[in-house]
Amino acid sequence: MNETLRVTPGAARLDGGGEESELVWPETGRSVRLGRRALHVLSQFAVPATAEAVAARLERTAPGSSEAVRRTVAVLVEAGALQAQDTAAGPGRSTGLYGTPLSTVAEALNGPAAFVVIGAPYDQGVSYRPGARFGPEALRRVSTTVFRADPGLCGMYDAEHDRRLLAGVALADVGDLTAVPGAGGADLLDDLEQLVALTAQAGKVPVVLGGDHSLTLRVVDGLTRRHHPIGVLHFDAHHDYGRVRTGPRTGVHHGNFLDWVLGSEAVACVAQFGVRQLTPERPEACAKLQRWPGRTALETDPDEIVRRLPAGLDWHLSFDLDVLDPAVMPSTGTVLPGGWSYREALGLLTALCERLPVAGLDLVEYLPGPEEAPGVTATALLLHALHHSALHHAALHRTAAHRTAELRGRPS
Repeated sequence: MNETLRVTPGAARLDGGGEESELVWPETGRSVRLGRRALHVLSQFAVPATAEAVAARLERTAPGSSEAVRRTVAVLVEAGALQAQDTAAGPGRSTGLYGTPLSTVAEALNGPAAFVVIGAPYDQGVSYRPGARFGPEALRRVSTTVFRADPGLCGMYDAEHDRRLLAGVALADVGDLTAVPGAGGADLLDDLEQLVALTAQAGKVPVVLGGDHSLTLRVVDGLTRRHHPIGVLHFDAHHDYGRVRTGPRTGVHHGNFLDWVLGSEAVACVAQFGVRQLTPERPEACAKLQRWPGRTALETDPDEIVRRLPAGLDWHLSFDLDVLDPAVMPSTGTVLPGGWSYREALGLLTALCERLPVAGLDLVEYLPGPEEAPGVTATALLLHALHHSALHHAALHRTAAHRTAELRGRPS
């Protein structure tokens, strides 16, 4: 029971309307009928895990259940619904973002990686064009056009600025989260929140490849289990906000998820950049919300932006690709004219990453099409955000080490 297990790929769920559902593997013709409790246990393995880890997790919400969970896991393995998993990635891919080797979750969280890449192929929260669920895999595929990771962590030479990018910085990619068929993606979001929380608690920065923007709500939920309070840097053409909400999360989608983010006691500030959407009404005022709409952030000194933000926070950076102009980024679900160029986005993005401690990042709303250039643009922006975030973290560590050395050198 100590081996890492995952949901066996390729299953389709058929609901008969009763207490049981049937899982069918069309490629092999195999099927198994599972009750509601067994399906709930099965959903816990969308992020590959051991039986003991799942039993311990469910024991916290249902005391006394751990032994029954272990028995259910054994039944699921015997039925073929669960199988051993060497990596968290889906079949057919052996490398992750920027060509880094795929890792198990355990390897990523216990290894030297500063950044842990998590694919979230989810687009149940869109209000217009679906397709963002194909974004993570497409971004990985084209990312090596921009940068190639190497085992020696030498980084790559940047001729434009005469420097090396990501030198000495390790990345880990755990592949894509998988959803139990027929569950509508709710289990994937639960697993995303859990994996982001584990990554943050391990002292690493989660880098989430979306997926639509609604998933950012769960990323923030995961981060705030470790970083509390936190700030959110929100790059977007759209408000994604109408009013503050703290109640049940019914009807969450990519155009309103910030209602609940701003309603969270664990979020101290949301700073919005690039919003140019026309709306019937002005969004509700909120003391936590600061805005640099349209091109105003590009015309403001980054130091002035940072001075206006609350001090002492860690920040989650959420980058919706529709903040870019459609001429630069046509491969997104809700394009709006008047957006930023690649250079403009790069300048502000890197300036903020140099000045603020970034605890998490997500890149969302990429809908891959026949052209690879938009994906290359997206992964280039992400690369530079990672590089400058790593520089900021390294500077903080040097400052902390210097202060510690000074204190130790003082006479008592």
